[in-house]
Amino acid sequence: MSASTTCTICQSELQGDYCSSCGQRYLGRRVNTWDVIGGWLSGLLAPERSLLGTFRQLLINPRYIVENYWSGFRGYYLSPRQLVVYMLFVFGLHLALVNQNILGMEVNVSGVSDSLKAFLSPQLVLFLLMIPLLALSTAVVYYRQKHSFPEHFTAAIYLFALWAILFTLLCDILYLLLDIELIPPWFFAAVFLWSARVFSPKDAAWYRILLNAVLSILMLVLISAILLGISYLLDPEGGIELE
Repeated sequence: MSASTTCTICQSELQGDYCSSCGQRYLGRRVNTWDVIGGWLSGLLAPERSLLGTFRQLLINPRYIVENYWSGFRGYYLSPRQLVVYMLFVFGLHLALVNQNILGMEVNVSGVSDSLKAFLSPQLVLFLLMIPLLALSTAVVYYRQKHSFPEHFTAAIYLFALWAILFTLLCDILYLLLDIELIPPWFFAAVFLWSARVFSPKDAAWYRILLNAVLSILMLVLISAILLGISYLLDPEGGIELE
């Protein structure tokens, strides 16, 4: 059997454009210039529709998107990994074109070489570390929901990336056009409020959702304080300053 009718992945016989066993697509011809151009265009434009749809659902009904991913459904909405890629892209544009402060926060790290600071933005590293801390805080506050930590972690990625992208774009527009800077607490308030919408019971009253959000914020502050205290005990001369 020729290679043109046999899947190169699983060696199954092809009956159409897609392999019925592994799903690999077969074009039936050699690659050409349009394949290269079209591949880049589809990579840039096709996810855009999924991105807008994912953002819309995360804003309107975040529980649906998160539970849909928890349940094993893939491909229709963006995955947490894909949303992180968009977040890093927005952060990169911000750091390159606007300033070195992410969401109005400036991080000064002592005890770290200038070469390492030039390679890794302290603000970016801090914000990426906030994702597992957010997951840990929701895992503690909503322990009665009996969700696994990976479920809390994926929810944290979805909600953190959503608001990080929106707030970064909004902050940059306000800063460049009106010279107005938004304060970071608004970002964290949005993240924890949407987390409460995901983890609170479906029939929970608005004041209970708000209370759960406040409890999650307090838990994050407590966890951060403990980690900073441990860091200080291990290295009293080092430290992190937020401005």
